[in-house]
Amino acid sequence: MSTTTRSLYAALAVASVLAALPDYAIGQGLEEIVVTAQRRAQDINDVPLTVSAFTPDTLEDLQIKSAVDLVDLIPNLQGGNNTALGSATMYYLRGQGQDESFPTFDPAVGTYVDEVFVSRQNANNFSFFDVERIEVLRGPQGTLFGKNNTGGAVNIIMAKPSKEFGGSVEAGFGRFDRRSVRGSVNLPINENASALLSAFIIEDDGWAENNVTGQDVNDKDATGVRGALLLDISDRVSWYLTADYIDDSQTNITGTLVGDDVVSTSILSQGLGAVYPGAVSKAPYGNSAESTNFTSNLGWETDIGDFNLIVGSRQLDQDFLVNFPLPDFGAFLPNSPEDVFIIDNVGDYDQLSVELKWVNSFLDDRFGLVAGLFYLDEDNTTDVAAHFASATPSRDRIIKNTTENMAVYAQGDFALSDQWTATVGVRLTSEEKEFDVSDNRPVGDITDLTSANLDTLGIPRTLDEDVVTPRFALQYKPSENVMAFGSATRGFRTGGWNARGNTAAGLLPFESETAWSYELGTKLQPTENLRFNATAFLLQIEDLQINTSTGGGTFLIGNAGEMENVGLEIELFYQPTERFNFFLAGGIQDAEYKPDAAELAACTVPNASFGAFDADCNIADVKRSPEWSISLGGAYDIPIAALSSTLQLRANFSATPDHITTSRNRAPSGDYQLFNVGAELTADSGVWSAVIECANCDNERYVQSTFGSGDLYYNAPGRWEARFRYNFGGKR
Repeated sequence: MSTTTRSLYAALAVASVLAALPDYAIGQGLEEIVVTAQRRAQDINDVPLTVSAFTPDTLEDLQIKSAVDLVDLIPNLQGGNNTALGSATMYYLRGQGQDESFPTFDPAVGTYVDEVFVSRQNANNFSFFDVERIEVLRGPQGTLFGKNNTGGAVNIIMAKPSKEFGGSVEAGFGRFDRRSVRGSVNLPINENASALLSAFIIEDDGWAENNVTGQDVNDKDATGVRGALLLDISDRVSWYLTADYIDDSQTNITGTLVGDDVVSTSILSQGLGAVYPGAVSKAPYGNSAESTNFTSNLGWETDIGDFNLIVGSRQLDQDFLVNFPLPDFGAFLPNSPEDVFIIDNVGDYDQLSVELKWVNSFLDDRFGLVAGLFYLDEDNTTDVAAHFASATPSRDRIIKNTTENMAVYAQGDFALSDQWTATVGVRLTSEEKEFDVSDNRPVGDITDLTSANLDTLGIPRTLDEDVVTPRFALQYKPSENVMAFGSATRGFRTGGWNARGNTAAGLLPFESETAWSYELGTKLQPTENLRFNATAFLLQIEDLQINTSTGGGTFLIGNAGEMENVGLEIELFYQPTERFNFFLAGGIQDAEYKPDAAELAACTVPNASFGAFDADCNIADVKRSPEWSISLGGAYDIPIAALSSTLQLRANFSATPDHITTSRNRAPSGDYQLFNVGAELTADSGVWSAVIECANCDNERYVQSTFGSGDLYYNAPGRWEARFRYNFGGKR
């Protein structure tokens, strides 16, 4: 039986069970969802772009606990944790993404928290707690969101303080000895000020086993605390302030799949000296990402519109000492072949952003305008060494790179008539990047590794970029419940340097990539209980940034000509009764690399570097771009009068066919289907609730990524969890 047939049967089985549940009277309809996908509040049905939105209830129903859980639930979204780094999530939207977490490489799917851009992918696997809403914008977002959004954007909006006292505490336990405690409290200070405090602790013992040391690996130890303050300074001025601290220690180490278990033989946890006698590491074993973040959003209403001054400061310290198995090189090492290649990294990443946003409407609200000025300053220092079958590092250097980005943007929506609206927007971006390098060793690389020598070799250490990213859209709304749109949007991802090169001559820059996306979509809500969205898209990429490899543990990025992707995405939400809701989401896509004649001629067999070709110099499949994907599920409420409570049963299912997970047609994922189920008992008073649920309930295992030739990284195994929550005050 084919993968498609199996997935179809499974989907029909879930839908049949849900449809067979007893019927009740029609409910009050689907929840109205307001999004800020165009940098201002709008009903999701009125936004002429493709966006998926998740409220707190939806996050709970779908078991979305952290950013990586979004993968496989959204049409044409793939990814997972980066190799070795459980704190980093790689997103691939419509074939666009980045699976390297190094500061000279930028992601293709941007992450935003409370309108503040998160530059680094290293610590974007946020634990979703006290979240008001998550929006996933598909396709380039270069006009209103800026650079590094050629694939799309993940927009996280955190909960704000309210004027009513209340809060909740929650404790849970689960498989792999998982323990979690979460809590939040809303504290009204006076009629003009309120605060929100929240914190969480999540620990587990890890889901992979080391059968040499007896330790469990891929464990999680995360702690976070957040404070928010909302000040109503006057009737027209408000100030929203937040500060948070997160310490997330989590690896994503691989080994050998034995049955359904990942088994490691690495001895690196005993110290670098245990693997390479005499070697001294910079970082302790594992991966630790410690971030401190501040946000200030000062808003004031004036007679000429609403202004917001948004300031964001993010500081990340990330230290890791991790192994990357290379089974083919096992003969080089007397201990474990899983310790042939080791990266020892200490990083300090700082960013400051300032944005002035203006929102206004004119001509009796027939013309709406969003405009602003944006500034970003990023300063990164990475002290990194790589050991390849030797106590002496094959690379040991300090990389410093900075980014200064300035932009001005504006987007206007003009109502041509009661039914037609035209949108025109543009962003002008000027960016400068600088790169410096120094070698930590008395004797440097084959060619002396200094910034001065890069200058001698003619390798630029400054990249200047001036980019125009427009957007055009035409929206047709013949009735309140029907909307159709067409759009053309440009985005770009900035270039950088191959800081992982083995020699000074190898630290070459790569160029920016640019994208044009064309969409035709419709948003229908024929009844208050049914919502349906569909989008057909054409994505065209020039100077595609793609990972390449030249062997010997050197992993680079190059520009691989063009890529084109055409596809269709649908989402359906249905609440036929008061107690039953159902969703269905799916995507199809046909992504292709389109190298030019020069690139075809440059490829020689056996190809070991060009990422857009396989080993025989045939054009490769676009990685992380399965031909189709589907997810569906629902929730059903059962009143239990004897307990003065309601039992909610919920389930969701997703299926993805076999696809390539890395360049040069390597590491096929295998087809996979994931089932999540749960049950929640909630007191009618809203004071307490108890949940038991499982994710990946049938323990499906598939390849998420690879490093080298035979080291496969697998998804997390099935897990279960039970939680109890107590709500107090106004929290119900």
